[in-house]
Amino acid sequence: MEFQNLTPFPALQFESRDEKKQDFGVVALRGTFDIQNGMLLNLNPEQEPLVVADEYFGDPTSSSLRMENCLAPYKPTTDVHVVADAHAPYGRPSTQWNVAVQVGQVVSQLTVTGRRHWQRGVLGFRPSNIQPTTRVPLRYENAFGGAAADKANRYSKNPVGVGAGESDVENLPIPQILPVGYPDPVYGTEIPVAGFGPVAPSWAPRLQRAGTFNSVWQKTRWPDLPEDFSYSFYNSGGTGLTMPKFVNGDEVVKLTNLSEEGDLSFRLPGFELATVMRFEDGRIIPGPIQLDTIHIDTPGRRVYLTWRGVFPKSVPLRALEVRMRAPDCYVDSNV
Repeated sequence: MEFQNLTPFPALQFESRDEKKQDFGVVALRGTFDIQNGMLLNLNPEQEPLVVADEYFGDPTSSSLRMENCLAPYKPTTDVHVVADAHAPYGRPSTQWNVAVQVGQVVSQLTVTGRRHWQRGVLGFRPSNIQPTTRVPLRYENAFGGAAADKANRYSKNPVGVGAGESDVENLPIPQILPVGYPDPVYGTEIPVAGFGPVAPSWAPRLQRAGTFNSVWQKTRWPDLPEDFSYSFYNSGGTGLTMPKFVNGDEVVKLTNLSEEGDLSFRLPGFELATVMRFEDGRIIPGPIQLDTIHIDTPGRRVYLTWRGVFPKSVPLRALEVRMRAPDCYVDSNV
């Protein structure tokens, strides 16, 4: 099969197989864009290659996922990933403040605090005073989770966090990233995991969506997917950042207290991508390509957009083309 990529973006074409043992083809493209506050995203003249392996902040066994790979065969809807630090309003040291991500009409918020810990009082453990700060890294290492002292038992929803798996421990750190409106933590009580970064594939509840890998699967289906596999496994957005549907691709994105300048906004470029399938029998059929991942790197002032489309393998293809249509006026504009 001849493959032609008629877009400015690096592309990768590969094959996959679903839970019904049906083969299909996949084409993934990733665009690199630069952020200018209040403007349309700028297409970077030097496009970065697709990511073929998950990238972590450190050791994958003890750190959170920084950027996921581009090899998912399909996502049912769009993920938004934000790699950022939370910056206190106006750069003034604060004990706590809110941060937010808005994509179109979808808004997700978190509360961040300065450092504090559990201290022993007359009536048991209570939180220490919060230390004012101007910056908190928005990583799952600062959210609820973690492991027991012997590292044998890890909190399945966030094994790299703080506050879980310990008991009767003084000076235990309290998570600095919390759901908005969450009351003061209570010692020994589970706190919902909160964060804007991508969720690792081995963490709950994402892992459970991969289906049941047991002895029955091993005897009857290996190496195929389990019958109860769900493609939502590939959705990896953080708190409130797996969109209810695919985005249009021209939405305004607003980030609150996630950069040194306070608020940061930009508009997605509005590119429309599609495949053109030329079959051996002479048919020519277009196919959709969806924008399914928006990765925002605020320290690097970059946005990475991943588009993905699938095509059948049951009918011989002579050629597959990827085409793109840009808005009539793809120029910088105020948002």
